[in-house]
Amino acid sequence: MLLPLILLQSAVSLPARRAVIGRAASLALGAGAGLAPALAVSEISETVLVPPADPASPTPQRAQKVAVDYTLWIGGFDKKQIDSSKGSAFPPRLPAPFVFSVGVGEVIPGWDRTVKQMRAGETRRVVVPASLGYGEKGIGPIPGGADLYFEISLLELKSPPKLTEQQLAWLSSHAEP
Repeated sequence: MLLPLILLQSAVSLPARRAVIGRAASLALGAGAGLAPALAVSEISETVLVPPADPASPTPQRAQKVAVDYTLWIGGFDKKQIDSSKGSAFPPRLPAPFVFSVGVGEVIPGWDRTVKQMRAGETRRVVVPASLGYGEKGIGPIPGGADLYFEISLLELKSPPKLTEQQLAWLSSHAEP
C-alpha cells in the first residue's frame, strides 16, 4: 500500500498516513493543463482552481490541525500519479482526508508553506521543487531531485489548539519550515 509521503520529522509507523508538499515552482501553471518541467524548479508555483467560498475566512494558525484532500504526481500533472487521499483501486484504499498540524514540520516544507496560506474550501495546484520536498535523495517511488505536482483541497480547519507553556516555548524557539 503506497502511503502519502508527507510526514518528515515525526516517527510514524508505516500504516500511518503521510503527505508531501513544499514551496512552489517557478514555472507558470495553466488551469487544468498538464505541465512538463523543462527547467529545474526553485520556488513554489501555485494556481488556485477553486477559490474559498468566503475569501475573508481564516487561514490556519501555526500548530493548528487541518484536513486536506490531495493527489500527487511526478513529472507533471498529466504524468505518473503517485498517491492520493481520494482512494485507489490498486492497491485498494478507501478515501480519507489527510490530517496534520500546520507549520511544525510534520510535512515537507512546501506543504507547510502552501497550506498555511489557504482557506477552507480552496483547491490549488502546486508545484513543489525538490529542495522543498524530498531533496536529492528522494523517498520510496519519488526519485531524488524530483519536483512534486500536487492538487490540494483544504477541507477543514480544526479548532485552534490550546498550547502548553512548553509547546509555546518550542514554537518560539523553532522557525517555521
